[in-house]
Amino acid sequence: MRDLLRRVLRRATTTLLQPLEDQARARQRELITRIGRLEKRMDSALAKGQERMDSALAKGQAESRLLAARIDAGRARPSRLSRRRIAPNASGDSGAAKAFHPSPASTTPFPQDLATLTACSVCGHGEWTAVCEYNRFLLTGAAPDEEAARADYALCHHCGVVFARRRPVGARFRALVDQFEETIGRPVTVGHGPKLLSSRRLSESDVEKLKARAAHPVFVSEVPRVRDRGHLPQLLRDRLAVAAHIEILGSLLTLQAPRVLEIRPRFGAIGASLRRLYGGETAALPLFEVQQVIVREVYGTRADHLLDYDRLSIPYDGRFDLVVANHLLTHAVHPDEALGVIREKLNPGGHLYLYNEPDEAEFLETGKSIFNTLNPFHLQTFDGASLARVLQSAGFEPVFIGHHQDNCIALARAASTPVAWDPISTTELANRVTQYARVRDRGILMLPERLRARFASEWDAVVERGFAAKFVDFDGNGQLRLVKKEK
Repeated sequence: MRDLLRRVLRRATTTLLQPLEDQARARQRELITRIGRLEKRMDSALAKGQERMDSALAKGQAESRLLAARIDAGRARPSRLSRRRIAPNASGDSGAAKAFHPSPASTTPFPQDLATLTACSVCGHGEWTAVCEYNRFLLTGAAPDEEAARADYALCHHCGVVFARRRPVGARFRALVDQFEETIGRPVTVGHGPKLLSSRRLSESDVEKLKARAAHPVFVSEVPRVRDRGHLPQLLRDRLAVAAHIEILGSLLTLQAPRVLEIRPRFGAIGASLRRLYGGETAALPLFEVQQVIVREVYGTRADHLLDYDRLSIPYDGRFDLVVANHLLTHAVHPDEALGVIREKLNPGGHLYLYNEPDEAEFLETGKSIFNTLNPFHLQTFDGASLARVLQSAGFEPVFIGHHQDNCIALARAASTPVAWDPISTTELANRVTQYARVRDRGILMLPERLRARFASEWDAVVERGFAAKFVDFDGNGQLRLVKKEK
């Protein structure tokens, strides 16, 4: 009987305690799992901590090398950073600049015509701050000679324009225009017939082929699709691209049969559209022969002469109500004279419309290299405020200044008397000098190693300023790197 009671009691106890035992085992398994996770997290944290310590140590070592190089007055040999970042030239002299090799297109000595300015190219003011020595020829390797890459850009203390103190003139400028594609770094492609933006001289055969294609309509439907239509699809793209300028001019001006001059039209669509909408007469000064043929054949616009950026002239009789100029002020060798010629050819109260004038924000605010942005034809650069002062200094009253596709546009009225204007403020001048100094430093740090020897004497100072401006840093391996500019 007692045995029976013991078995019953044991079973009852087991039945009652089983859930508690299961719960304990479950808690034990959960605890073991949590401990495992915690161990993994601790291992990961320790690994990351070691990685950060290694990174910090590498960065500290690199900064120490930089500091040691600056303290070492003797400079018996460059630091590791200098050897890694500034490659010596073929002669072994790390401080000497590499010589340019003439462009393959140059079979004769390049013309030596160079102008060195002592005052602003626009307003004539004699005080300025040097901001950048070189143009894009520094990078491309296509410079016809050593002189071509040196521009010595300076910021005028009066109007605020940045102008090239050293600039090609006369025969040298015309030779660069003749090699336009090589000069601006545009690939030269070989194909059937002339390209529509090419500087290539046209043969009689080229002209006939171009006329045949220009005879086709501008608006060609894509449906139904027909192969080998022979038309010029670039013309429709151009019509759509310039529509904004026609809208601006038609909205801000009262146009009644105006006499219009287009300076450097791509294909003449603006002048032709204004003539179609408002009547009047249109003439043009294209840059290249291929554009001259298209302007005449497609739109029936007079194009008897080509544009000369060096000495702008308008060899058409009479005056104009409106001059529409594409990319003029940036490339004009003598911008003050060019604006004067335009003003003289405008009727009283006539207007000048500038478009496609690059804004200096293209390299001041985007992180792009200033050396790569300013090609050899960029003789002036500015922002909207300095563009207004340029126009005022030339006797124009700004009507509208804005931007289209990140380029400056400006509509201005020819004044009958000199226009009063305020020079750039001291604060704005100081800010822009600082901005240009920083983009020059950034441009130096972006150079390929083969070109850094040109700046060997100031390399450490440039790196130091880069650290202070927070656009340069060392990576985990102690290698110098640029910090990408936030958009």
